[in-house]
Amino acid sequence: MTLSIAFFLIGISSAFASDSSCSIEAKNCVFTGSLETHTYPGAPNYKDIKKGDEAETHLYIKLDVPVIVHFKDWDKNDAPVTEKISLLQMSGDFGENLFKIARKQNHVTIDGTLFESFSGHHHTHFLIDLVKIVQDKK
Repeated sequence: MTLSIAFFLIGISSAFASDSSCSIEAKNCVFTGSLETHTYPGAPNYKDIKKGDEAETHLYIKLDVPVIVHFKDWDKNDAPVTEKISLLQMSGDFGENLFKIARKQNHVTIDGTLFESFSGHHHTHFLIDLVKIVQDKK
C-alpha cells in the first residue's frame, strides 16, 4: 500500500533545499539540522532496558525547523492525520565516524528518501534512508 505524505514547513522555508514539500518515498528530500544519538530499548520486548531489553543506539537528525506531516493512517481506515516532527531516525548502517560527529557539536545537510516506520527498531514515526550527508560549517 502506497501512503502519500506531504510535508509542509513551519516558518522558514530553508528546511528543504528547493521545495517546501516532500512526500514519502520521494527522492531527494533535503533536511538540515544536528546529528544526535539516542538509545532506546530493543529486543526482546522493546520496552525497558533496565528489565533486560537490549539497548539500541541509532543516529538521528534534529531538524532546524520542525515540519508538519499530513498522511493517511492505514490503522484508521486511511483517515487524514497531522503530525509535527522535529526528529528523524536515520536508516542504515553507519561507520563510527558519523557517530563521532554526532557526539560533537555539528550541523549537517541530509539528502535521502523518507519512509514510515514499520519495525520495533524504528523509534521515530518517519525515517530517512540516507543518500548523502554533508557536514555544514555553521
